Amino acid sequence: MKRWMWVTALVIAAFFAYNRNRLYIRDPLGSVTRAGAKEAGAQVYINFSNDAFIENDNPPSYGFLVQHNNHVGSPLELHCMRWLVCMTDADAATLMRPLSPSVVEEMTGKSIRFIDSEKREAVITLR
Repeated sequence: MKRWMWVTALVIAAFFAYNRNRLYIRDPLGSVTRAGAKEAGAQVYINFSNDAFIENDNPPSYGFLVQHNNHVGSPLELHCMRWLVCMTDADAATLMRPLSPSVVEEMTGKSIRFIDSEKREAVITLR
C-alpha cells in the first residue's frame, strides 16, 4: 500500500475516533414502534454511545434525537449524507425544539424506550 493511502486511512480513523459521539451511522436493522405500531419509513441512526437519531420522510416528516440524560428533540444543526451518516454540532447536540416532557425510560445496547410528548410509549430497536 502506498504511503498516502496509509496517511489518508489514519486521518479518517482519527476523525471518526474524535467525533464518535457526534457521528450517527445508519442502522439498517433498526426500527421504531409507537403505541405498539411499527412506523413505516422510519430510519434509525446510532452513534458510539447508542444514542439514536430518528428520521422519517413519510408524511408527516420528522427527525428527532434521543440522547442520554433525557436529551430528546430536534437538533439545531445536523449535516447528513442521505441514508448513510449524520453529524451533530456537539456531543450533546443543541436542540432547536426539545420534545418535552419526554422521558427516557430505558437505554440499552439493543433498545431505547421513552414516552414522547404525546404521552405514547415509543421503542427504538437497534441492530
